[in-house]
Amino acid sequence: MIVQLFPRLDRLAVDALLTVRADDTARPEPILDADSFPVETRYAASGGSPIRHDILVGLRSGLVEIAVGCGFPDRGSAADRARFDERVSAFLAQRDELDGGEALRDDVWAFLACVLLPDLVAWRFADRPAERYHGGVRNTFQRLWMRGRILDRGAAAEDRWELLDALTEDALVQITERPSIGSDARLSQALAEGWLRASRHIGRSAMEDAMREAVIRLRLRNQVQLLAELDDRDLEEAVEAFFAQTPSAIEPERRSWTDRLLGRGK
Repeated sequence: MIVQLFPRLDRLAVDALLTVRADDTARPEPILDADSFPVETRYAASGGSPIRHDILVGLRSGLVEIAVGCGFPDRGSAADRARFDERVSAFLAQRDELDGGEALRDDVWAFLACVLLPDLVAWRFADRPAERYHGGVRNTFQRLWMRGRILDRGAAAEDRWELLDALTEDALVQITERPSIGSDARLSQALAEGWLRASRHIGRSAMEDAMREAVIRLRLRNQVQLLAELDDRDLEEAVEAFFAQTPSAIEPERRSWTDRLLGRGK
């Protein structure tokens, strides 16, 4: 199969584009004409063929359709934008053209954000921080592709995308922006499933602190024992233990024991 090579934009080119647009109060216009792509646009020197332009246009059309369903071009609510993130994660994770090495390159995502989809970036992040255009874990779309890839339960799962819907933004960031976790899909999914179970026990409002403490324990444990080598059951039990040790998880157990002792809660 011939590898389809995406256009790429390096950090200097991104910075140049952002400088040009710095004083532009209007939403930046996408560049859809391949002949008008920035002169700094590059492709890999070998190993495949440039991706067909109609595929790029189709990718944009799919993302714009999702955005419109979430209020675009109006600003909308935080809930609208969270729904956009969830739907885009699932959409990008299922795109065949992103199922390869090209999607692992930061400069590919920089091109998509700066050239093909800058209006969606500006809508999703009204203050337009540069990190949302640059490639990397903070890129508007790269971060969502990562989430979809590592938190996909699989096509046969009854609730395939539940983790994307259930986890808070803080929890998703804790997973995907830490290379020791986000680079391992199995470990990421185990932590996400553990978060979901813990949230049902102690409530979503307590999960921000619980998640951060659990992540600290996981990273420390991973220094002395490679968690990826555990079988599924042992990994699940290890993650359960990380959450069970947090004060947020312990305190409800203490209250429950006290209530039983005093005869309450019958």
